[in-house]
Amino acid sequence: MKINNIKTIYRRACTILLMLGLLSIHSCDDDFGDINQNYQANLYEANVPGLFAGLLESLQKEVTHYRVPVAWLYQWNQQAAMYSASGYRLDDNTTAAWKNYYKNLANSYDIENLIEEEEDPASMTNVLAMTKVIIAYKTLTTTLLYGDMPYTEAGRGFFDTSAFRPVYDNQQSIMEDAINNLTWAMDNLSTSSSQVSLGASDVLFGGDVSKWIKFANSLRLRYAMVIVDKDAVFAEPIIGDALNKPLLAPNENVWLDPAVTTILNNREGYFRGNSYMRMGSTMFNAMSSTNAVDGSGIYDLRCPILFEPNEDDEWVPYPQVPDTNTPTVTGNPHIGGRLTDWNSNRSNFATFNVYYVQDHTIPQFIITGAQISFLKAEIYNRGLAGVSASPTMAKTFYEEGITASVNFWYNHAYNSIWTVNKPAAAAPTPTELNDMLTNPEVAYSADAATALSQIYKQSWIAMIHQPFEAWNLQRRTNNATPNVPLPSTSLVTDFNRLTYPPSERETNRTNWTAVTGGTDSEKVKIWIQP
Repeated sequence: MKINNIKTIYRRACTILLMLGLLSIHSCDDDFGDINQNYQANLYEANVPGLFAGLLESLQKEVTHYRVPVAWLYQWNQQAAMYSASGYRLDDNTTAAWKNYYKNLANSYDIENLIEEEEDPASMTNVLAMTKVIIAYKTLTTTLLYGDMPYTEAGRGFFDTSAFRPVYDNQQSIMEDAINNLTWAMDNLSTSSSQVSLGASDVLFGGDVSKWIKFANSLRLRYAMVIVDKDAVFAEPIIGDALNKPLLAPNENVWLDPAVTTILNNREGYFRGNSYMRMGSTMFNAMSSTNAVDGSGIYDLRCPILFEPNEDDEWVPYPQVPDTNTPTVTGNPHIGGRLTDWNSNRSNFATFNVYYVQDHTIPQFIITGAQISFLKAEIYNRGLAGVSASPTMAKTFYEEGITASVNFWYNHAYNSIWTVNKPAAAAPTPTELNDMLTNPEVAYSADAATALSQIYKQSWIAMIHQPFEAWNLQRRTNNATPNVPLPSTSLVTDFNRLTYPPSERETNRTNWTAVTGGTDSEKVKIWIQP
């Protein structure tokens, strides 16, 4: 079915069409010829494939949240340590994610309107469902950045002038509505041949409906788990239903692939935090049973892939809480020249592996099969959503998540640009993997409380490439992920959310004041936090 490209927000604004009458002035053409042809005179109408492709392209910014992970997220969740203050100001980085969301929310409404105007809207149910999945994901990630925010009245300023200053909805209602939209999408996606396919415009799954269903259901499970301790009445039925429907398998991941989405080619900062970031003592202690600088205590097979030792080939992490005896940091280990000269500019502290940082083929993950495995492990450990607590099932999913994460990084490093410390094969040997899983620090504990801490720890490690998701886990579990107490002078003490963009205070002040009380602070907890 051909998609009609009519009645878009752009067309409504195109009063410039009246100027086309000037083209009939023949004498001007005779005297000036092509000079009269405005190079911007072509008028373009938005269409469903183009708008939908734009939604998917915007996911890069949703995953990275612009400068947020580059300068802040790794130190927020202690997946790394920052030895000096970043040059990026946090208050300069509160606007971009906000603008990205509301622009795309408006575009999603335009997609819905275009579908309604089709001769056969029912044939585009899949397209509508896919749009709802993307917007639900963007809604959930945005509210988890800011907390309460405009939602029910938001994104409609193009269609209704009374919606220029939308009220703020509370986070609970926002998250529950978005999760309900995921449920609707999952239940309405169809493999029927009567459904319109967007083909190449679907850079996530190439129109594979079964993958869209798994994606929607896996997101449902993830976000229902985020809120289960705040609203079990709503969340537990979602969790129970999700467990009985298609979910991502351990080796399945939803990601943005640089081979498909070319805008992902330069993402070095996303994988290293910033140039002031080093391997922190919190992460090293989660991967090694001792502080031995020769690395003899390292039991985590991912450690030499994600990180590298210092200039003396010693594993010296930067202290999460440095003191006056902490040496000055030297070296800039992430510059591109190190790919050809390994020993140049190495640091005196262990750091993110230069290959991990410089490898532009690493995908940006949206949600992973490993994360789903760890969520299942938590469910069976705690006995949630009508599921009887089962140490056996919890252990199975726990080890499944670790194995999936280890296998991914082995396979990627083996088949990528790694040279120094390159894995010997695309996967660890069964003996190597068994040694890790049976290490006293990793082996699933018979004590349920200890085992739950292990689940959070291993999920946190596996999400090193997803610092925002690790931060969500840290916040919803009340800092149950690996951490050490930070001093009051730390830049991230009691950091719980982004403050609202300055534009909200200036142009939506009444509603901004109603939700903030006139004082906005990053120390205010969002609803999901205990």
